[in-house]
Amino acid sequence: MLKELEAIDTSPIEQLQTLKAEQLTLKERLDRMGAMKDKVSPEVYARVRKDYEGRLAALEAQARPLLDQARKEYARLKAVIAELERKLQAARLAKEEVEFRNALGEYSQSQFAELLAQAEGEVAEFQGHLAEAAALRQKFVEAVLEEKELEAAFPFPPAPAPREELPPPPPPATVDATEATALQPMPGEETGATIALAMPRLVVQTPEGVSQEFQLKAQVTTIGRSPRNDICIAEASVSRQHAEIYLSARGYTIRDLGSNNGVFVNGHKVVEQLLASGDTIELGAPGWKLTFLAPD
Repeated sequence: MLKELEAIDTSPIEQLQTLKAEQLTLKERLDRMGAMKDKVSPEVYARVRKDYEGRLAALEAQARPLLDQARKEYARLKAVIAELERKLQAARLAKEEVEFRNALGEYSQSQFAELLAQAEGEVAEFQGHLAEAAALRQKFVEAVLEEKELEAAFPFPPAPAPREELPPPPPPATVDATEATALQPMPGEETGATIALAMPRLVVQTPEGVSQEFQLKAQVTTIGRSPRNDICIAEASVSRQHAEIYLSARGYTIRDLGSNNGVFVNGHKVVEQLLASGDTIELGAPGWKLTFLAPD
């Protein structure tokens, strides 16, 4: 199983499964009580109903911390599923591109056989991981009465605290003109505003002149022929894990990951190179050009 799936803690849902069985039993008995109300005295009916409702409330209280844990693990699981779906789609597109390029006569028979086998292997692998993830998701759903319990942020909201009457605010202090000027924000400054940092980009241009822009990650962005990479280039001369761009103490740096055809920055072969805005990167793939753009 994929290590991200193995890291999902399923212990909360195993305990919730036991509680769910008891909850369903009590709910079913409470439902049946309505049809039997006229067959017993009001005192007995009220006493038994209160008992069942109290036991059900106790089970719900016992389930709350488990639900909190299960909800966190379920959110992690959904994120893994979303990422697997993205990678499966990328693998399918990579396979389609290999077949299309071969139809255009780009590959020899042996090249096509190798690339197709790799692409089909990637598709099958991600399909298998998704099947495992779907089975694990079903276990989470079966452990609760309704799936929305896993989605809701607070399925059992606490009672609102009593509202306190606050004293009226004091009148604003008088500020003279000199102080008022000093308190004004600097030009271009927004008090309390959140500052969003722009990330560098990598523009990938195909031999046909088609360009696609990728935003680099804050830590490491991988490049290669495999759909597992953040930037996939389905070209035979590109290695499966060809290079990576990572944030170093000096800035964004490209590193060759032991590729077959090397990494070139502005026409010079490099093993590791600090990038500057406008630098052109080539990966040994004829006609493919990558341009690093730092934020303005």
